[in-house]
Amino acid sequence: MQKNQLPSAYDFDTLEAAIAFYTRVVAEVMKNRDRSMHDELMRFKRELHERIDREYDPTAL
Repeated sequence: MQKNQLPSAYDFDTLEAAIAFYTRVVAEVMKNRDRSMHDELMRFKRELHERIDREYDPTAL
């Protein structure tokens, strides 16, 4: 993982891939207690939630 340079949540082909990436990065950051990644993680999280809101289909559940 590049330091302080996460991709956009929109760079992933699928929403599932973006969520999986976010989950892996959060686990790694928490394991390493890397507080320097906080702003990048929050940016990615905001983009991810925007993408979820755009792509979410409530009838699919």
